[in-house]
Amino acid sequence: MASLLANHAEIRVVQTKSGNTEMTDNPNEAAGQTFLRGTPVQLNAGNAQAWDGITVANGIFGVVLEDGHNLATAGAGAPTAFTPVGFPGTGTTFGTVPNQPNAVNIPEGAPPSFGYVLVAEANFDTIFEAQCDNSTGAATTPVQANVGSQFGMSKDANGHWYIDFAKITPGVNTVLVITQLDPIDGSIANARVYFQFLKSAMQIVL
Repeated sequence: MASLLANHAEIRVVQTKSGNTEMTDNPNEAAGQTFLRGTPVQLNAGNAQAWDGITVANGIFGVVLEDGHNLATAGAGAPTAFTPVGFPGTGTTFGTVPNQPNAVNIPEGAPPSFGYVLVAEANFDTIFEAQCDNSTGAATTPVQANVGSQFGMSKDANGHWYIDFAKITPGVNTVLVITQLDPIDGSIANARVYFQFLKSAMQIVL
C-alpha cells in the first residue's frame, strides 16, 4: 500500500550533543516568504528564504522556528545598524483607520513581525526530528539499519518537509544522516526519526 502522506509533522529540534540549547540566529527574512514553521531555509544575499530543495552543497542554513511573514520587502521592519528594535508590525491587519491613511487595525493576538526570522542552525551539535516518507509513494518504514544512512528531503502538498527515502544518492540528493529511530515511534510506517544535516549541506559550518 502506498504511503505518501499529504501532510507531515513539522521538523523540530529534539536535542543537542552538547546538552546546551540549540544555536539559533535571526537573519532578515526575504520578501514574500510564506513557509511554515519547520521548513529548511537557506540564505540568499543574507536573507532567509525557503530552501529550494535542490541545492545540496552548502544549501541549508537551518530550520525556521516560526512561520514566514510574507514581507513586502526583504527585512521589512528590521532594525538597521546602530538602531534599536522598533515596535513590531504584523502581516495580520484589517479595515482602515479614519483620517490615518497609512495606519492599519491590528487584531489582538496577531503574530508580530520584526523583519527577521528565528532559525535553528544546521550544525554539528543540533539533532532534529522529521517524519519519513517516499516521494514515489512506496511504503516507508524506517528500521535500525537506516541509522547512519544519508537521505534527502521533499516537501508535501501542504508545505511540510519530510525525509525522502527516494533520495539516497550521496553528493547528488542527500542532505542529512539519520542518527537514531524515534524512541516513541520506533519502526512503524512513516515514523519520525532523529537526524543531523550533513557537513556538505550546511551553508555555514561552525
